[in-house]
Amino acid sequence: MKRFVNFRPAVLFALCIGLGAGLAYISSYHSFPMWWLIAAVPVTAAFIIVFIIRRSVKNIIITAVSVALFLYGACGICLKLGAYSDTSLADGANYTVSGAVYEKSFTENGEYIKIDSLAADGKLTDGCMIVYLDDDYGEFCDVGYTVTFSAQVYVSSPFAYGHTSSTRLLEDVRYTAYPSGALSSDYGFSLFGSINSSVRSLFFDNLDKDSAAICYAMFTGNTEYIEASTMDSFRYGGVAHIFAVSGQHIALVYGLLSFFLKKLRTPAALSAVICIAVVFFYTGVCGFALSAVRSAIMCAVASVVQLMRGKYDGLSSVAISFTVITLVNPLNIISIGFQLSVAAVAGIAILNGPICRLLGRIKIPQKVSSAVSVTLSAQVATFPILLSGFGYVSWASLGLNIIFVPVISAIFLIMFPCTLLALIIPPLAQILLLVFSVPFELVTSILVTIHAEEALISGFNFGPFVILYFVAVFIISGMVNLKFRWRAVAAVLLAAVIAVGIVLKSFVPAGGVRVVASAYYGGSYAVLFKTEEGNVLVVSEEPSAYDISTLLTENGAEDISAVVILGGDESLFAYNLLGFECDEVYVNFTNINIQPFRGVTVHYEREFEVCGINFEYISGNDITADCAGATVGISCGSEVNIPSCDLLIAADSTGNCSCAEAVFFDKTNFAYNVYDCGDLQFIAKDGTITAEGHFSRKGALL
Repeated sequence: MKRFVNFRPAVLFALCIGLGAGLAYISSYHSFPMWWLIAAVPVTAAFIIVFIIRRSVKNIIITAVSVALFLYGACGICLKLGAYSDTSLADGANYTVSGAVYEKSFTENGEYIKIDSLAADGKLTDGCMIVYLDDDYGEFCDVGYTVTFSAQVYVSSPFAYGHTSSTRLLEDVRYTAYPSGALSSDYGFSLFGSINSSVRSLFFDNLDKDSAAICYAMFTGNTEYIEASTMDSFRYGGVAHIFAVSGQHIALVYGLLSFFLKKLRTPAALSAVICIAVVFFYTGVCGFALSAVRSAIMCAVASVVQLMRGKYDGLSSVAISFTVITLVNPLNIISIGFQLSVAAVAGIAILNGPICRLLGRIKIPQKVSSAVSVTLSAQVATFPILLSGFGYVSWASLGLNIIFVPVISAIFLIMFPCTLLALIIPPLAQILLLVFSVPFELVTSILVTIHAEEALISGFNFGPFVILYFVAVFIISGMVNLKFRWRAVAAVLLAAVIAVGIVLKSFVPAGGVRVVASAYYGGSYAVLFKTEEGNVLVVSEEPSAYDISTLLTENGAEDISAVVILGGDESLFAYNLLGFECDEVYVNFTNINIQPFRGVTVHYEREFEVCGINFEYISGNDITADCAGATVGISCGSEVNIPSCDLLIAADSTGNCSCAEAVFFDKTNFAYNVYDCGDLQFIAKDGTITAEGHFSRKGALL
């Protein structure tokens, strides 16, 4: 009799450490006590008793290791989050800070550095700090320099506004600083930083700015120098992963070096050691980016597994890699990059064979079917993660990955040795760089002209149903020993449950209105109204385009019928910050009727009706909305000027407003508050407003 599933200890170990870390993270996010850990005791005891009776020493060892990994993942998350929240600096206080620069880059608002080995007012401090620099920030600094400056320091919260910055958590960046004056710096040698700077200078001194930015990003993973529109073309085409120094880059470097060593008849073990060492050195040149380090570990594990077994087992290899990386830092499980890497490799391991055989049956040439099956396997496995993490997936990415990834991989194989030679022999730099920069320019121009943004799938995410999605994929892959018809039936039933769940998540009841309150740092407030007639977005005058984009995609509201802007005299220009276009915009101005935006009608009425909702400006920062007979008041100012409403959504005070319920954007330790709970949802219907049932991070049932 066949087993239901072919047992792999490595997969069980990965599931145990991942489950422990995931449950602990969810518990910490929602402030739940960790009493559920006690359940591990009777469950473990029951298994061990059964195996003792059966005299199965092997199963006893596997059970003990599985439980140990489960507890390690759970306790590791708790310790990491506890250490991150244990800060020695006071939020908003001024300090004289010094530290060593380990990363320097910039955003659209200017340059920033990240520093470790922190000292504040002469006292050593745990954690790292991100420092945003003015245009004239003082003495020059780069990776390896030690900097000193005076600044107001802000303490980071791991879960503010429902957002989790995995990069900050994984890098232990606990503080943010804005220097109040010029900073001073002392030169410090950094081998990896010096090589990275040399690579950057090599590209930018010998190529035009756009080509240099793309080549530098491809080589090091740093995309900050690429124009936003160009980067969007790669993202919308689903091929932006070529700039993340991850599995593809590491595998190419490893494969290229392995090929040359094999030609030199180097012993397999020595070749693996040399290749792994070079791969880790390369990750150092890339600034030990998290994606690069994780991929290097996965590459090393796969190499060792292949040496020890002789036969490569893809699923066991990715499971071992997952376990090792999670052992290094359990918080890796929250990184979208790590999730995508694991999902892509695991998807290829379990789906590539069945898809390839299916394509072979319909007489598709072997080389074509192989390329299609690998890409499709990775796409199927990463689909829900991409939707949840970025809000969209491009249906064109399958074709573009099949066409462009092999081309770009070939270019990178030429790029890597040419760049090394150009660094060693500078006079040949311009000739060597042209060999790969010209093909890169051609690929970029094609992607820009394709307009892949028109091929995006968005407007929903799987939420908790992602578990059912992966169960369905696992069943249909053939990893479960059932006849095909039963596997197909199970997969179809799970797909139906997922579809119904997703529809219900974003469903707007007949005659009702869904109200979603959202916020982020710096007074970026937004309230989304979803009705059967359309969507209306109310924003403060300093909106965050990224967070509003996330709000809209997560709630299936990319098509906005009207934008209502709250604020003072400059509020009209907040429209330019939204990051999307809308035909109808409402602002609270009187005796003005200017139309500054092409294709956009700006309304200045005090009272107006949009999508069945009656709005009335009370002041520049205050507005009421009559939704299905219930009144929602929104206040983005320091004072609330709304006399009464059923539901008030305000910054952190109700003022003199008479309201049945209050929601706060910023106020903490309160049942209905966005800072602690993340986005809050309500349903207005038949003159009443009810909260969508979920738990806040403070444990209150909403």
